[in-house]
Amino acid sequence: MSETPWIAGPIAIRRDVLDAIRAHAIESYPSECCGLATGPATDASLVDAASRETNEADKYHRLDPEQFPRTSREYFKINELRAQKAFIRGREGGQPVKLIYHSHCDAGDYFSAEDAATFAQEGQLTWPCAYLVVSVREGVAISQRVWVHVPGTNDFREAELCIV
Repeated sequence: MSETPWIAGPIAIRRDVLDAIRAHAIESYPSECCGLATGPATDASLVDAASRETNEADKYHRLDPEQFPRTSREYFKINELRAQKAFIRGREGGQPVKLIYHSHCDAGDYFSAEDAATFAQEGQLTWPCAYLVVSVREGVAISQRVWVHVPGTNDFREAELCIV
């Protein structure tokens, strides 16, 4: 964990970065948005940039609705290869991915059972980051919270989110 202290929180996110994430969530509504947020390796809690990713849930749903029964309205699927490359690039460039973000449409900013099943398996965290969830109701971003993995479990807990 010492190489990735942000996975335990707290997270300090720049106001303009949070505003950009919230704008992405509003623009994507009524679909969930998703993306990655990074920060300097030298400041464990700081998140100072974000990049949008494409929610591939509808594509997978069209291809195999039995295996992927949920659409982008209630689920997000990030391109795993692109995400893996971003994690490697960030680590090597001193600007690691510290957050995966996504929105919930007409629902709260909780970390769902589906989210937990996607990002922790057999007590291990899938990606070395924290998770930001933005609640969007009727096209308006209402709130957001950061969630971090509870080591040794498949559970997540809320972590402190500071806006700087």
